[in-house]
Amino acid sequence: MRDRMPRYFFLLSMVILGLVAAALFQAARPPWKKYQREFYALEAQHEPNAAAKESVLKTPLAINQILLPGLQRVDRCTTCHLGVDDPSMKGAREPFAYHAGIQQHPPSKFGCTVCHGGQGLATDKEPAHGHVAHWEEPLLPREYARASCGKCHTKGDVSEAPELAQGRRLFDTHGCRGCHKLNGVGGSIGPDLSREGATRRDPEWLVRHFLKPQSVSKGSAMPDFGFTRNQARDLTFYMLSLTGEEMGNYYTSKDVLPSPAYGRQLFAEKNCLTCHAVGGVGGQGGPDLQGTAQRHSSEWLDEHFVSPTLVFPGSSMPAYDLEPNARAALIRYLAAATPADARSILAAHPKSLSAEEMAIEAGRLSFEHYGCVGCHGENAKGGVPNPNSQGGQVPSLIHVADDYTKPEILSLIRRGKMPPLKDASKPAPPLYMPAWKGTLNEEDLKNVVEYIWSLKPKEESSW
Repeated sequence: MRDRMPRYFFLLSMVILGLVAAALFQAARPPWKKYQREFYALEAQHEPNAAAKESVLKTPLAINQILLPGLQRVDRCTTCHLGVDDPSMKGAREPFAYHAGIQQHPPSKFGCTVCHGGQGLATDKEPAHGHVAHWEEPLLPREYARASCGKCHTKGDVSEAPELAQGRRLFDTHGCRGCHKLNGVGGSIGPDLSREGATRRDPEWLVRHFLKPQSVSKGSAMPDFGFTRNQARDLTFYMLSLTGEEMGNYYTSKDVLPSPAYGRQLFAEKNCLTCHAVGGVGGQGGPDLQGTAQRHSSEWLDEHFVSPTLVFPGSSMPAYDLEPNARAALIRYLAAATPADARSILAAHPKSLSAEEMAIEAGRLSFEHYGCVGCHGENAKGGVPNPNSQGGQVPSLIHVADDYTKPEILSLIRRGKMPPLKDASKPAPPLYMPAWKGTLNEEDLKNVVEYIWSLKPKEESSW
Protein backbone atom coordinates (compact mmCIF):
# COMPACT_ATOMS: atom_id res chain seq x y z
CA MET A 1 0.00 0.00 0.00
CA ARG A 2 2.85 2.37 0.89
CA ASP A 3 4.44 1.66 -2.48
CA ARG A 4 1.25 2.80 -4.21
CA MET A 5 0.85 6.09 -2.31
CA PRO A 6 3.39 8.05 -4.40
CA ARG A 7 1.65 6.76 -7.54
CA TYR A 8 -1.79 7.87 -6.28
CA PHE A 9 -0.39 11.21 -5.21
CA PHE A 10 1.17 11.69 -8.65
CA LEU A 11 -2.08 10.83 -10.44
CA LEU A 12 -4.10 13.14 -8.19
CA SER A 13 -1.61 15.94 -8.77
CA MET A 14 -1.92 15.45 -12.54
CA VAL A 15 -5.73 15.61 -12.30
CA ILE A 16 -5.56 18.84 -10.31
CA LEU A 17 -2.99 20.25 -12.73
CA GLY A 18 -5.28 19.35 -15.63
CA LEU A 19 -8.24 21.07 -13.98
CA VAL A 20 -6.17 24.19 -13.31
CA ALA A 21 -4.96 24.21 -16.92
CA ALA A 22 -8.54 23.83 -18.18
CA ALA A 23 -9.71 26.67 -15.91
CA LEU A 24 -6.88 28.92 -17.13
CA PHE A 25 -7.66 28.03 -20.74
CA GLN A 26 -11.35 28.84 -20.22
CA ALA A 27 -10.55 32.08 -18.39
CA ALA A 28 -8.34 33.15 -21.29
CA ARG A 29 -11.19 32.59 -23.77
CA PRO A 30 -14.32 34.05 -22.12
CA PRO A 31 -17.49 34.21 -24.25
CA TRP A 32 -17.51 38.02 -24.28
CA LYS A 33 -14.26 38.01 -26.31
CA LYS A 34 -15.93 35.82 -28.93
CA TYR A 35 -18.88 38.25 -29.11
CA GLN A 36 -16.54 41.23 -29.51
CA ARG A 37 -14.60 39.56 -32.34
CA GLU A 38 -17.89 38.79 -34.10
CA PHE A 39 -19.09 42.37 -33.64
CA TYR A 40 -15.91 43.93 -35.03
CA ALA A 41 -16.03 41.54 -37.98
CA LEU A 42 -19.64 42.64 -38.61
CA GLU A 43 -18.69 46.31 -38.25
CA ALA A 44 -15.68 45.94 -40.58
CA GLN A 45 -17.99 44.89 -43.42
CA HIS A 46 -19.24 48.48 -43.67
CA GLU A 47 -15.77 50.04 -43.95
CA PRO A 48 -14.82 51.49 -47.37
CA ASN A 49 -11.29 50.05 -47.73
CA ALA A 50 -8.95 47.34 -46.50
CA ALA A 51 -7.00 49.64 -44.17
CA ALA A 52 -10.16 50.74 -42.37
CA LYS A 53 -11.35 47.14 -42.10
CA GLU A 54 -8.02 46.08 -40.63
CA SER A 55 -8.17 48.93 -38.09
CA VAL A 56 -11.61 47.84 -36.89
CA LEU A 57 -10.58 44.19 -36.66
CA LYS A 58 -7.59 45.13 -34.50
CA THR A 59 -9.73 46.96 -31.92
CA PRO A 60 -8.49 45.80 -28.48
CA LEU A 61 -10.84 43.43 -26.68
CA ALA A 62 -11.89 44.79 -23.27
CA ILE A 63 -14.66 44.74 -20.70
CA ASN A 64 -16.84 47.85 -21.00
CA GLN A 65 -17.97 49.14 -17.62
CA ILE A 66 -20.50 51.88 -16.85
CA LEU A 67 -20.45 53.37 -13.34
CA LEU A 68 -23.81 54.71 -12.14
CA PRO A 69 -23.33 56.14 -8.63
CA GLY A 70 -26.79 57.78 -8.73
CA LEU A 71 -28.32 54.30 -9.05
CA GLN A 72 -25.69 52.49 -7.01
CA ARG A 73 -25.09 50.19 -9.98
CA VAL A 74 -22.22 49.02 -12.17
CA ASP A 75 -23.20 47.69 -15.61
CA ARG A 76 -21.03 45.67 -17.99
CA CYS A 77 -23.83 44.81 -20.42
CA THR A 78 -22.27 46.76 -23.32
CA THR A 79 -19.30 44.40 -23.19
CA CYS A 80 -21.44 42.12 -25.38
CA HIS A 81 -24.26 44.45 -26.47
CA LEU A 82 -21.87 46.65 -28.43
CA GLY A 83 -24.33 48.03 -30.96
CA VAL A 84 -27.03 49.42 -28.65
CA ASP A 85 -26.28 53.06 -29.53
CA ASP A 86 -25.11 52.49 -33.14
CA PRO A 87 -27.95 53.19 -35.65
CA SER A 88 -26.05 51.29 -38.35
CA MET A 89 -26.70 48.12 -36.30
CA LYS A 90 -30.47 48.44 -36.67
CA GLY A 91 -31.75 45.00 -37.61
CA ALA A 92 -28.52 43.24 -36.57
CA ARG A 93 -28.75 39.97 -34.65
CA GLU A 94 -28.45 39.90 -30.87
CA PRO A 95 -26.42 40.77 -28.92
CA PHE A 96 -25.37 43.46 -31.43
CA ALA A 97 -28.74 45.04 -32.32
CA TYR A 98 -29.36 48.79 -32.07
CA HIS A 99 -31.69 49.78 -29.20
CA ALA A 100 -34.49 52.02 -30.49
CA GLY A 101 -35.15 55.07 -28.31
CA ILE A 102 -31.70 54.93 -26.74
CA GLN A 103 -31.22 58.69 -27.25
CA GLN A 104 -33.70 59.43 -24.42
CA HIS A 105 -31.96 56.95 -22.12
CA PRO A 106 -28.23 56.95 -22.96
CA PRO A 107 -26.34 54.05 -21.35
CA SER A 108 -23.82 56.49 -19.87
CA LYS A 109 -26.58 57.88 -17.60
CA PHE A 110 -28.97 54.94 -17.25
CA GLY A 111 -26.97 51.81 -17.93
CA CYS A 112 -29.07 48.77 -18.85
CA THR A 113 -30.09 46.83 -15.75
CA VAL A 114 -32.19 49.63 -14.22
CA CYS A 115 -34.69 49.07 -17.04
CA HIS A 116 -34.10 45.50 -18.14
CA GLY A 117 -33.02 43.79 -14.93
CA GLY A 118 -30.16 41.31 -14.83
CA GLN A 119 -26.82 41.28 -13.02
CA GLY A 120 -24.73 44.20 -14.21
CA LEU A 121 -21.35 42.97 -12.97
CA ALA A 122 -21.55 39.59 -14.70
CA THR A 123 -19.96 38.98 -18.12
CA ASP A 124 -21.29 35.48 -18.87
CA LYS A 125 -24.72 35.24 -20.48
CA GLU A 126 -26.78 33.36 -17.88
CA PRO A 127 -25.43 35.20 -14.80
CA ALA A 128 -25.64 38.55 -16.66
CA HIS A 129 -29.29 37.90 -17.45
CA GLY A 130 -29.88 37.10 -13.78
CA HIS A 131 -30.88 33.49 -14.30
CA VAL A 132 -28.88 32.24 -11.33
CA ALA A 133 -29.74 31.26 -7.79
CA HIS A 134 -30.25 34.01 -5.20
CA TRP A 135 -30.30 36.84 -7.78
CA GLU A 136 -33.55 38.78 -7.33
CA GLU A 137 -33.51 40.83 -10.53
CA PRO A 138 -33.67 38.44 -13.49
CA LEU A 139 -33.98 39.91 -16.94
CA LEU A 140 -37.56 41.06 -17.53
CA PRO A 141 -39.37 39.39 -20.44
CA ARG A 142 -39.22 41.69 -23.47
CA GLU A 143 -42.96 42.43 -23.41
CA TYR A 144 -42.77 43.64 -19.78
CA ALA A 145 -39.55 45.70 -20.00
CA ARG A 146 -41.63 48.90 -20.28
CA ALA A 147 -42.83 48.35 -16.71
CA SER A 148 -39.49 49.77 -15.55
CA CYS A 149 -40.55 53.22 -16.83
CA GLY A 150 -42.57 53.48 -13.61
CA LYS A 151 -39.41 53.55 -11.48
CA CYS A 152 -38.69 57.13 -12.60
CA HIS A 153 -41.96 58.27 -14.18
CA THR A 154 -44.18 57.87 -11.13
CA LYS A 155 -46.93 60.29 -12.22
CA GLY A 156 -48.77 61.03 -15.42
CA ASP A 157 -48.79 58.93 -18.55
CA VAL A 158 -45.79 57.48 -20.35
CA SER A 159 -46.70 57.32 -24.03
CA GLU A 160 -44.43 54.32 -24.60
CA ALA A 161 -46.03 52.41 -21.71
CA PRO A 162 -49.79 53.07 -21.64
CA GLU A 163 -50.23 49.88 -19.59
CA LEU A 164 -48.59 51.59 -16.61
CA ALA A 165 -51.11 54.42 -16.39
CA GLN A 166 -54.02 52.05 -16.85
CA GLY A 167 -52.62 49.72 -14.16
CA ARG A 168 -52.36 52.64 -11.72
CA ARG A 169 -55.97 53.64 -12.44
CA LEU A 170 -57.21 50.08 -11.88
CA PHE A 171 -55.26 49.92 -8.61
CA ASP A 172 -56.97 53.12 -7.44
CA THR A 173 -60.49 52.51 -8.69
CA HIS A 174 -60.69 48.96 -7.29
CA GLY A 175 -59.64 49.99 -3.80
CA CYS A 176 -56.45 47.92 -3.61
CA ARG A 177 -55.06 50.19 -0.87
CA GLY A 178 -57.92 49.09 1.34
CA CYS A 179 -56.10 45.76 1.87
CA HIS A 180 -52.52 46.43 0.68
CA LYS A 181 -49.96 48.96 1.81
CA LEU A 182 -48.13 50.93 -0.84
CA ASN A 183 -45.30 53.18 0.33
CA GLY A 184 -46.66 53.14 3.87
CA VAL A 185 -50.28 53.93 2.95
CA GLY A 186 -53.08 51.36 3.03
CA GLY A 187 -54.41 48.33 4.88
CA SER A 188 -52.58 45.29 6.18
CA ILE A 189 -54.98 42.49 5.22
CA GLY A 190 -52.88 41.59 2.16
CA PRO A 191 -49.11 41.78 1.63
CA ASP A 192 -47.26 45.08 1.33
CA LEU A 193 -46.86 45.82 -2.39
CA SER A 194 -44.19 48.54 -2.11
CA ARG A 195 -41.49 46.15 -3.42
CA GLU A 196 -43.62 43.67 -5.34
CA GLY A 197 -41.61 44.29 -8.53
CA ALA A 198 -38.34 43.51 -6.72
CA THR A 199 -39.24 39.87 -6.06
CA ARG A 200 -38.50 36.96 -8.38
CA ARG A 201 -42.17 36.92 -9.30
CA ASP A 202 -42.99 35.53 -12.74
CA PRO A 203 -45.12 38.14 -14.60
CA GLU A 204 -47.45 35.40 -15.81
CA TRP A 205 -48.02 34.35 -12.18
CA LEU A 206 -49.22 37.89 -11.47
CA VAL A 207 -51.53 37.81 -14.49
CA ARG A 208 -53.07 34.53 -13.32
CA HIS A 209 -53.39 35.90 -9.79
CA PHE A 210 -55.36 38.94 -10.98
CA LEU A 211 -57.60 36.76 -13.14
CA LYS A 212 -58.33 34.10 -10.48
CA PRO A 213 -56.72 34.88 -7.09
CA GLN A 214 -57.81 31.62 -5.45
CA SER A 215 -56.30 29.48 -8.22
CA VAL A 216 -52.73 30.57 -7.43
CA SER A 217 -53.05 31.61 -3.76
CA LYS A 218 -55.34 29.19 -1.95
CA GLY A 219 -57.14 30.82 0.94
CA SER A 220 -56.50 34.33 -0.42
CA ALA A 221 -58.94 36.95 0.87
CA MET A 222 -58.65 38.84 -2.41
CA PRO A 223 -61.95 38.81 -4.31
CA ASP A 224 -62.27 37.95 -7.98
CA PHE A 225 -62.82 41.35 -9.61
CA GLY A 226 -63.63 39.84 -13.00
CA PHE A 227 -60.63 41.48 -14.68
CA THR A 228 -60.10 40.86 -18.38
CA ARG A 229 -56.72 39.51 -19.45
CA ASN A 230 -55.71 42.99 -20.71
CA GLN A 231 -56.61 44.51 -17.33
CA ALA A 232 -54.63 41.78 -15.56
CA ARG A 233 -51.62 42.62 -17.78
CA ASP A 234 -52.00 46.34 -17.01
CA LEU A 235 -51.97 45.63 -13.28
CA THR A 236 -48.96 43.35 -13.74
CA PHE A 237 -47.06 46.18 -15.46
CA TYR A 238 -47.82 48.41 -12.48
CA MET A 239 -46.76 45.76 -9.94
CA LEU A 240 -43.47 45.17 -11.75
CA SER A 241 -42.72 48.91 -11.56
CA LEU A 242 -42.94 48.85 -7.74
CA THR A 243 -39.38 47.93 -6.78
CA GLY A 244 -38.85 50.32 -3.85
CA GLU A 245 -35.50 51.19 -5.42
CA GLU A 246 -33.81 54.38 -4.21
CA MET A 247 -33.35 56.50 -7.33
CA GLY A 248 -30.84 59.36 -7.43
CA ASN A 249 -31.88 63.01 -7.79
CA TYR A 250 -31.37 63.02 -11.56
CA TYR A 251 -33.83 60.15 -11.99
CA THR A 252 -36.46 61.28 -9.48
CA SER A 253 -36.57 64.63 -11.30
CA LYS A 254 -38.05 62.67 -14.22
CA ASP A 255 -41.10 61.44 -12.29
CA VAL A 256 -43.42 63.38 -14.59
CA LEU A 257 -42.92 63.83 -18.31
CA PRO A 258 -43.83 67.52 -18.76
CA SER A 259 -45.84 67.02 -21.95
CA PRO A 260 -48.74 69.19 -23.15
CA ALA A 261 -50.94 66.06 -22.95
CA TYR A 262 -50.26 65.69 -19.23
CA GLY A 263 -50.77 69.44 -18.81
CA ARG A 264 -54.21 69.09 -20.42
CA GLN A 265 -55.03 66.23 -18.05
CA LEU A 266 -54.14 68.42 -15.05
CA PHE A 267 -56.03 71.39 -16.52
CA ALA A 268 -59.16 69.23 -16.73
CA GLU A 269 -58.68 67.51 -13.34
CA LYS A 270 -58.18 70.82 -11.52
CA ASN A 271 -61.36 72.21 -13.15
CA CYS A 272 -59.52 75.31 -14.35
CA LEU A 273 -62.40 76.19 -16.70
CA THR A 274 -64.61 76.80 -13.66
CA CYS A 275 -62.89 80.17 -13.22
CA HIS A 276 -60.97 80.67 -16.48
CA ALA A 277 -61.94 80.77 -20.13
CA VAL A 278 -59.86 79.98 -23.22
CA GLY A 279 -60.87 82.35 -26.02
CA GLY A 280 -64.19 83.04 -24.30
CA VAL A 281 -64.98 79.38 -23.61
CA GLY A 282 -65.26 78.69 -19.88
CA GLY A 283 -65.74 80.62 -16.65
CA GLN A 284 -65.46 84.35 -16.17
CA GLY A 285 -64.11 84.52 -12.61
CA GLY A 286 -60.45 84.75 -13.67
CA PRO A 287 -58.58 86.09 -16.69
CA ASP A 288 -58.95 84.48 -20.11
CA LEU A 289 -56.00 82.12 -20.61
CA GLN A 290 -55.72 82.30 -24.39
CA GLY A 291 -52.31 83.75 -25.19
CA THR A 292 -51.24 83.82 -21.52
CA ALA A 293 -48.04 81.94 -22.39
CA GLN A 294 -47.17 84.77 -24.79
CA ARG A 295 -48.06 87.54 -22.32
CA HIS A 296 -46.02 86.06 -19.47
CA SER A 297 -42.73 84.23 -19.27
CA SER A 298 -42.66 80.57 -18.23
CA GLU A 299 -40.81 81.62 -15.05
CA TRP A 300 -43.65 84.03 -14.14
CA LEU A 301 -46.27 81.37 -14.77
CA ASP A 302 -44.33 78.80 -12.73
CA GLU A 303 -44.06 81.19 -9.76
CA HIS A 304 -47.76 82.00 -10.11
CA PHE A 305 -48.69 78.30 -9.82
CA VAL A 306 -46.55 78.02 -6.68
CA SER A 307 -47.89 81.13 -4.94
CA PRO A 308 -50.62 83.03 -6.84
CA THR A 309 -51.12 85.78 -4.24
CA LEU A 310 -47.39 86.49 -4.01
CA VAL A 311 -47.08 87.04 -7.76
CA PHE A 312 -50.50 88.64 -8.21
CA PRO A 313 -51.74 90.24 -4.95
CA GLY A 314 -55.46 89.77 -4.42
CA SER A 315 -55.64 86.64 -6.60
CA SER A 316 -58.36 84.19 -5.56
CA MET A 317 -56.62 81.26 -7.25
CA PRO A 318 -55.68 78.47 -4.80
CA ALA A 319 -52.04 77.42 -4.45
CA TYR A 320 -51.98 73.95 -5.99
CA ASP A 321 -49.35 71.56 -4.64
CA LEU A 322 -47.76 70.69 -7.99
CA GLU A 323 -44.22 69.44 -8.46
CA PRO A 324 -41.99 71.24 -11.04
CA ASN A 325 -42.57 68.94 -14.03
CA ALA A 326 -46.35 69.08 -13.52
CA ARG A 327 -46.19 72.88 -13.57
CA ALA A 328 -44.03 72.72 -16.72
CA ALA A 329 -46.64 70.45 -18.34
CA LEU A 330 -49.42 72.95 -17.54
CA ILE A 331 -47.38 75.82 -19.00
CA ARG A 332 -46.79 73.84 -22.20
CA TYR A 333 -50.50 73.10 -22.46
CA LEU A 334 -51.42 76.76 -21.95
CA ALA A 335 -49.15 77.67 -24.86
CA ALA A 336 -51.23 75.40 -27.10
CA ALA A 337 -54.72 75.72 -25.53
CA THR A 338 -57.54 76.60 -27.94
CA PRO A 339 -61.25 77.41 -27.53
CA ALA A 340 -62.11 74.17 -29.40
CA ASP A 341 -60.13 72.12 -26.90
CA ALA A 342 -61.77 73.99 -24.00
CA ARG A 343 -65.17 72.99 -25.43
CA SER A 344 -64.11 69.33 -25.55
CA ILE A 345 -63.01 69.50 -21.89
CA LEU A 346 -66.32 71.10 -20.90
CA ALA A 347 -68.19 68.44 -22.87
CA ALA A 348 -66.80 65.87 -20.44
CA HIS A 349 -67.95 68.10 -17.54
CA PRO A 350 -71.32 69.44 -18.72
CA LYS A 351 -71.50 72.22 -16.15
CA SER A 352 -69.09 74.29 -14.15
CA LEU A 353 -68.57 73.05 -10.62
CA SER A 354 -69.29 75.14 -7.57
CA ALA A 355 -66.79 75.24 -4.70
CA GLU A 356 -68.92 72.66 -2.84
CA GLU A 357 -69.13 70.40 -5.88
CA MET A 358 -65.36 70.66 -6.40
CA ALA A 359 -64.81 69.55 -2.78
CA ILE A 360 -67.18 66.58 -3.28
CA GLU A 361 -65.40 65.56 -6.49
CA ALA A 362 -61.99 65.85 -4.80
CA GLY A 363 -63.32 63.73 -1.94
CA ARG A 364 -64.58 61.08 -4.36
CA LEU A 365 -61.13 60.88 -6.00
CA SER A 366 -59.45 60.54 -2.58
CA PHE A 367 -62.02 57.90 -1.57
CA GLU A 368 -60.96 55.88 -4.61
CA HIS A 369 -57.23 56.63 -4.46
CA TYR A 370 -56.77 55.58 -0.84
CA GLY A 371 -58.58 52.29 -1.30
CA CYS A 372 -61.85 53.02 0.49
CA VAL A 373 -63.77 51.39 -2.37
CA GLY A 374 -61.94 48.13 -1.62
CA CYS A 375 -64.04 47.69 1.53
CA HIS A 376 -66.98 50.06 1.10
CA GLY A 377 -67.60 49.11 -2.51
CA GLU A 378 -68.06 51.18 -5.63
CA ASN A 379 -70.00 54.38 -4.92
CA ALA A 380 -69.79 53.38 -1.20
CA LYS A 381 -72.72 50.98 -1.55
CA GLY A 382 -71.09 48.38 0.74
CA GLY A 383 -71.79 44.68 0.45
CA VAL A 384 -68.19 43.41 0.67
CA PRO A 385 -68.19 40.23 2.86
CA ASN A 386 -66.68 40.69 6.33
CA PRO A 387 -67.02 37.47 8.37
CA ASN A 388 -68.03 37.75 12.05
CA SER A 389 -69.05 41.39 11.76
CA GLN A 390 -72.60 42.36 12.57
CA GLY A 391 -74.45 42.00 9.28
CA GLY A 392 -71.63 39.91 7.80
CA GLN A 393 -70.50 42.58 5.38
CA VAL A 394 -69.09 46.10 5.19
CA PRO A 395 -72.05 48.48 5.50
CA SER A 396 -73.12 51.01 2.92
CA LEU A 397 -72.24 54.66 3.56
CA ILE A 398 -75.22 56.00 1.65
CA HIS A 399 -77.15 56.91 4.82
CA VAL A 400 -74.28 57.82 7.15
CA ALA A 401 -75.67 61.36 7.25
CA ASP A 402 -78.70 59.99 9.12
CA ASP A 403 -76.61 58.90 12.11
CA TYR A 404 -73.59 61.21 12.23
CA THR A 405 -72.74 64.86 11.94
CA LYS A 406 -69.87 65.99 9.69
CA PRO A 407 -67.49 66.52 12.67
CA GLU A 408 -68.34 63.01 13.92
CA ILE A 409 -67.60 61.46 10.51
CA LEU A 410 -64.32 63.40 10.39
CA SER A 411 -63.38 62.11 13.83
CA LEU A 412 -64.18 58.49 12.86
CA ILE A 413 -62.00 58.68 9.76
CA ARG A 414 -59.13 60.23 11.71
CA ARG A 415 -59.04 57.58 14.46
CA GLY A 416 -60.37 54.54 12.54
CA LYS A 417 -62.97 52.03 13.65
CA MET A 418 -63.23 48.28 14.34
CA PRO A 419 -66.55 46.73 13.25
CA PRO A 420 -68.75 45.35 16.06
CA LEU A 421 -68.41 41.58 16.51
CA LYS A 422 -71.22 39.19 15.72
CA ASP A 423 -69.71 36.49 17.98
CA ALA A 424 -67.12 37.52 20.59
CA SER A 425 -65.76 33.95 20.77
CA LYS A 426 -64.71 33.99 17.09
CA PRO A 427 -61.82 35.81 15.36
CA ALA A 428 -62.18 39.52 14.67
CA PRO A 429 -63.49 40.50 11.23
CA PRO A 430 -60.65 40.78 8.68
CA LEU A 431 -61.83 44.15 7.35
CA TYR A 432 -61.63 47.25 9.52
CA MET A 433 -61.10 50.95 8.96
CA PRO A 434 -57.56 52.08 9.84
CA ALA A 435 -56.81 55.49 11.36
CA TRP A 436 -56.22 57.93 8.54
CA LYS A 437 -54.89 60.79 10.67
CA GLY A 438 -51.38 61.58 9.49
CA THR A 439 -51.90 59.81 6.15
CA LEU A 440 -54.48 62.15 4.64
CA ASN A 441 -54.01 65.87 5.13
CA GLU A 442 -56.84 67.91 6.64
CA GLU A 443 -58.06 69.17 3.27
CA ASP A 444 -58.34 65.61 1.91
CA LEU A 445 -60.10 64.43 5.08
CA LYS A 446 -62.67 67.21 4.89
CA ASN A 447 -63.25 66.57 1.18
CA VAL A 448 -63.88 62.87 1.88
CA VAL A 449 -66.45 63.88 4.51
CA GLU A 450 -68.15 66.15 1.97
CA TYR A 451 -68.25 63.26 -0.50
CA ILE A 452 -69.73 60.83 2.06
CA TRP A 453 -72.27 63.47 3.14
CA SER A 454 -73.30 63.97 -0.50
CA LEU A 455 -74.20 60.29 -0.95
CA LYS A 456 -77.57 60.58 0.77
CA PRO A 457 -80.29 60.76 -1.87
CA LYS A 458 -81.32 64.36 -2.39
CA GLU A 459 -85.02 63.69 -1.95
CA GLU A 460 -84.34 62.50 1.62
CA SER A 461 -83.61 64.91 4.46
CA SER A 462 -81.33 64.52 7.49
CA TRP A 463 -81.82 65.88 10.96
